Amino acid sequence: MSAWQRPCCVPCSEATAAMWKTSLSEGQARHGVAAGVTTLVISQHEAVRRQLVTYLSRSPALTVRGDAFSPEAIVEAHPDVLVLDLSQLGQAGLRQAIAAAQRVGAHLIALASLREVADERAVTGAGGLYRLKSAGADGLAEIVIDAAGC
Repeated sequence: MSAWQRPCCVPCSEATAAMWKTSLSEGQARHGVAAGVTTLVISQHEAVRRQLVTYLSRSPALTVRGDAFSPEAIVEAHPDVLVLDLSQLGQAGLRQAIAAAQRVGAHLIALASLREVADERAVTGAGGLYRLKSAGADGLAEIVIDAAGC
């Protein structure tokens, strides 16, 4: 089984679960509905990261956390889906992010401000999804859920 085909929504340890920021509404908590798709948002821009985490956290199907880029952050978080802001990342950073995502079996969704053919090829060649930020955040939660295969 390749890193991109690992089953998603696998229960994690209590320590890992406690690390994730969840966004369960009161109704969901009463009915015992838990967030299933662990999602890590990586961006060098704190405001972008915060906005993406806030937006994605509205989905009851997602457990979302944000962090600045480092391969270690990806490996430690062990997400089902990695949402990666390509701004200020560079080719070397992108290669490191792809390698870290593959190491933990995370599905990759890369967000770009401008279309860069080399970045798009690297992302799609690794089995990820390349999306322009100009497409907006509408539907991003559904794309994350679909990427996780849940």
